[in-house]
Amino acid sequence: MEETPETFRDRKKLRTKQELTNAAIELFSERGFDAVTVEEIAAKAWVSERTFFRYFPSKEDVLWPDSEEQLAVFAAAIVARPEDERPVEAVYNAMRDLAAVMEVDTSFPLARARILAATPGLAARDLLEYSRWEDTVRDAIRQRTGAAGDDMAPAMAAVVAGGALRVAFQRWVDAGAAGDLGELLTDAFAAAEAAVRG
Repeated sequence: MEETPETFRDRKKLRTKQELTNAAIELFSERGFDAVTVEEIAAKAWVSERTFFRYFPSKEDVLWPDSEEQLAVFAAAIVARPEDERPVEAVYNAMRDLAAVMEVDTSFPLARARILAATPGLAARDLLEYSRWEDTVRDAIRQRTGAAGDDMAPAMAAVVAGGALRVAFQRWVDAGAAGDLGELLTDAFAAAEAAVRG
C-alpha cells in the first residue's frame, strides 16, 4: 500500500516529537532539569529551537508529551466498562485493560519520576497533571453513571483510585521498575477498598 503525503508527514511529526522527548529525558537525567536549555534539547534532536516550540509550549511539557491523548483514551476506556461495575472497579479494570493492550515502555515513566524527584520546581506541574487525571476520571464516572454535577461520589471515586495509583506507582519506582506494576495496582486497589470499608 502506497504511503500518502499526509501519512508520511504524520509519521515524520511523531518521530520528531519522540526524538525531542528522548533527547530531553537523556539530558535531564545526565545534568538535571534546571541545567538544560530548550536550545540544547533541540540541538541534540537535530532540529531548531523553533521546531521544539511547534511541538511543546515549554520545557516542562516535554515530560508529558502525550498527556491529552492518554487522558482521552483512558476516559473512553472507563466509560466503556460494563454498567454493573462499581466506579472504582471500572477505573481499575480500565487501567488493566489498557496495560494489557498497550506496549508500555517502562524506561520513560521511571526516568520522569526520577527527574521529578530531583527537581522541586516541577512539583506544581506534577500536581497539575495529577489533578487533570482526577478530573478526567471524575467526569468519566459521571458520564457512565449519570451522576449530577453536585454529586460527590464520582469525585471521591477518582480520589480513591488516584491514591491507589500513586501508591502503586511510587512502590514500582522505588523498586527500580523491577516489580510487576499490574500486581502492585491490584494490591493497592484492594488496600484502598479495605481502608474505605474499615
